[in-house]
Amino acid sequence: MPKRLAITIAGAVSLGSYEAGVLSEVLDAIHQHNIAPGTSDDERIVVDVLTGASAGAMAAAIVAKKMLYAADQFRGPYDNPLYDVWVKRIDLDGLLDTVDDKSPESESALRSIFSSNMVERIAGDTLTARYDADPVPPPVTHMAAARSISLGMTLTNLNGVDYGYDMQPSGKFIFTRHEDQMTRVLSVEGTDKREVWEEIRDAAVASGSYPLAFRAKELERRRADYTKPNLEPWVDDPSRFTYTDGGVLQNEPLGMAKKLVNEIDHHRNNDSRFFLFVSPHGKNSTADSSFREANADYFHMLKRLAKVLLGQSEFQDWVTAVEVNEQIALLDARATDLVEKLRSGELKSASLKRTADGLLKVLFRQPARIGTRRVAKIGAETLAEARARIEHQYKDEIAILGAGSFSAEAFRDTVLALETSANLGDRDYMRIYGIAVSEDLLAGAELSGFLGFFDRRYRDHDYDRGRMVARGVLTDPMLNEPGELGPIRYTPTHTHPIDSSLNGLLLSHLPSEEQQVFRDGMKRRVNEMVRDLIGLWSYPADVVVIDPVMNAILNHLFRE
Repeated sequence: MPKRLAITIAGAVSLGSYEAGVLSEVLDAIHQHNIAPGTSDDERIVVDVLTGASAGAMAAAIVAKKMLYAADQFRGPYDNPLYDVWVKRIDLDGLLDTVDDKSPESESALRSIFSSNMVERIAGDTLTARYDADPVPPPVTHMAAARSISLGMTLTNLNGVDYGYDMQPSGKFIFTRHEDQMTRVLSVEGTDKREVWEEIRDAAVASGSYPLAFRAKELERRRADYTKPNLEPWVDDPSRFTYTDGGVLQNEPLGMAKKLVNEIDHHRNNDSRFFLFVSPHGKNSTADSSFREANADYFHMLKRLAKVLLGQSEFQDWVTAVEVNEQIALLDARATDLVEKLRSGELKSASLKRTADGLLKVLFRQPARIGTRRVAKIGAETLAEARARIEHQYKDEIAILGAGSFSAEAFRDTVLALETSANLGDRDYMRIYGIAVSEDLLAGAELSGFLGFFDRRYRDHDYDRGRMVARGVLTDPMLNEPGELGPIRYTPTHTHPIDSSLNGLLLSHLPSEEQQVFRDGMKRRVNEMVRDLIGLWSYPADVVVIDPVMNAILNHLFRE
């Protein structure tokens, strides 16, 4: 069985160029590795899960699309869909161009600072233009792609979805959930269809709709997509909801990747499962010891709240995974001790089995109906299924005790009781490789990640930085150790020299011409916003009111 890789891509704004560089290098490495003469079937690596938030959702959708159907577009490190989108096409000029080619009216400044039209065009060209051809070209599948890929994108539902919970002694508590997502299973044969990818295109754009910067996006959703229990009835199915950036509430969807993996793996063959986590924010603290009551004015308060709120959505899944891994490691250590004590006779298998049986009767006491039978279940597992899973997961320990022996059964049931009591039954050890970087080494991190849009040089810099960071991980000797993803047989291709003078670039470091383009664009949008709010706005008022106010704000922004 090949090694299976699930990739999670964080929100990044213009630092999507860094993530594009990482993904380009990873896909090239896996391609080279899989076709290398010395690579056996068990050593092959296939990507079967992609999840992303915000810019990461857009990158995940692009990678899934091109890997399944257009692998021939990956021609080189600087000639591929990721480089085309994140380095060549998206820039400040396009984001400030609010005139829609399809409409005589400008994009309202009351809906967004920047134009979403450019993003919509790029998404269409990348994800659905394939279906404009007649006939649609046959799919060309990447050597790194599984035959089907589970795609997940985070969303923030501004309407919210209601869940009802009974209250004692009567009534119901209604919880409105705004954290949302879209997941789809895509295959080479079954999902190469316009309607499938139009839905994914729109969801990817919605996930990338950074609040205020880009307009919100409306999507049609089906009730069947919402599988959490206690979902309240819908008036209409499908219903329409309005969405903003998926990274607001879930910026690092590693947990989503694990859930999609569970649907594929069913908690088996975990020794061949790996996770890759791609983020441009991995090595920077957001703590600020200088923030005090005395400087908590509107500007500093809003700036700090943005860091607090968005920062809390970052790395939650990573931290959870690390904590679960620690619990599983402790359980494994206890299992090892248990084997030794059973072998030495310090613990008697008969008494241990009786104790474990009693515990399992309590832990699996909730009855569930399967066909005409009522069986004990925890979550999606019956007791028999859980026992079979433990026998598979701890096959080496059971082999030491003697498969089918009374001691092995006592060991199995004791470990299962410990696992279930610790709520680890649906958890697995996750081997996670992080490809993260300090923002001090990136050019586009300033201005909440928007600075990279100012100049292609900054995006080229961050793309190449992503390639180099990925290369360091892919060639690390640690990957060659038993049980790890490697060794990966690939020869890195050329990379443009990285201009270190762009590391940690600040707004104030920008050439005056670039600063002026940004200033003029922002003033124009604010002018349009005021005009839309209060009606006709005369040119003298622009000069007397807008110019000095915006200059003061922008000067402060550049200083900060």
